[in-house]
Amino acid sequence: MNMQTFFKSYFEAPKDLDNASSRLYVIASANIPFAMLIHILYIPLFLWMNVPEMALINVFSVIAWAFVLYCIRQMMFSTAWILFTAEIMLHAGFCSHYVGWGFGNQYFLFTLVGMSFLLPRKIYLSMTIAVAAVIEFVILSRWSNETPWDGNNDVLYVCNVINIVIALGISVFDTLHYQWIIHQTEAELKKANSKSEKLLANVFPHAILEKLKNKEETIAERFDSASVFFADIMGFTSLSEKLSPVELVELLDKLFSLFDGLVIKHNVEKIKTIGDAYMVAAGVPTPIKNHAEQLANFALDFKICLAEFNKKNNQSLRMRVGINSGPIVAGVIGKSRFIYDLWGDCVNTAARMESHGMAEEIHISEHTYKLIADKFEFESRGIIEVKGKGPMPTYFLRGTISAAK
Repeated sequence: MNMQTFFKSYFEAPKDLDNASSRLYVIASANIPFAMLIHILYIPLFLWMNVPEMALINVFSVIAWAFVLYCIRQMMFSTAWILFTAEIMLHAGFCSHYVGWGFGNQYFLFTLVGMSFLLPRKIYLSMTIAVAAVIEFVILSRWSNETPWDGNNDVLYVCNVINIVIALGISVFDTLHYQWIIHQTEAELKKANSKSEKLLANVFPHAILEKLKNKEETIAERFDSASVFFADIMGFTSLSEKLSPVELVELLDKLFSLFDGLVIKHNVEKIKTIGDAYMVAAGVPTPIKNHAEQLANFALDFKICLAEFNKKNNQSLRMRVGINSGPIVAGVIGKSRFIYDLWGDCVNTAARMESHGMAEEIHISEHTYKLIADKFEFESRGIIEVKGKGPMPTYFLRGTISAAK
């Protein structure tokens, strides 16, 4: 194992940890070995200063820090946090008693204050530790204002500076680490938000998406004139019995993806798919005057697209298509898996045009016919009996007038 692999495995938190525990794991893994090293280096220093009590305390501190690191690696975070806090507070008290305020060990209490909030597990515990550390600092500042050690004051001054630098360095390191975490988190949130935006943009029309982002509670509109398109694969049930589930879904996905491309090309709105049925509208949620014309052009391309798909994929899929125009109510419904949907007699009639249509034909209601009669070629089907509607004159769309000529 090379050094890079070792450090990566050493500092990388287990994937099943929550965020707070992961932060504690990484920070502790970095700080504790450093703390052990400092305490080891201070053992000969205290012996030289003729303060054997602190040398012995540092031996126990090294053992304590080793056990804290063990607890961290074993995910015993509560035990580790208690020992971590106790060592810093007790060590500051003993050092101020045996060596004096001038040694500067008490400044590590502020490191404890910072880490208690940088590594939150329970806010009340963090606040309790921070307050206790500050109270101890105040007490020590009053109690150990004289130096028990009678050696060279310059040594104390150097030690004081070193301890301040180390305490400050640990705080800076931890802060920079958290800044990096925040930067990474913000980048991931931005990426996730962008992914969500793209996903929602594929589910909702742009105008509706903006309303959802603005947290409008009820999204509902009435459109005086719009057009609705329904298409349905004929014989889909028998087809589904011949194909495996994966083959069936892949076939529909490939076909409907082609239709989605036509939706973008003709600037119409895909409303939803219902099994093997495909529903599109024009004039919603943004009203336009030529909605029937747009949807008719879409339907003609739709028919060509299906024929090309059958040829390329050795299929013989046949579809019925129905189009109707009129007033529509549109809105978003549901609390989970909510959808943008359409309601009204116009929608029902469009569905009837599809169900009463014929294979490979674009079945048009009289309402739509009157809107685009001067732009397209039609074949009258005459008057037919439509379920729930009664007798209705309907038409088959053949093509644009320019194309027909």
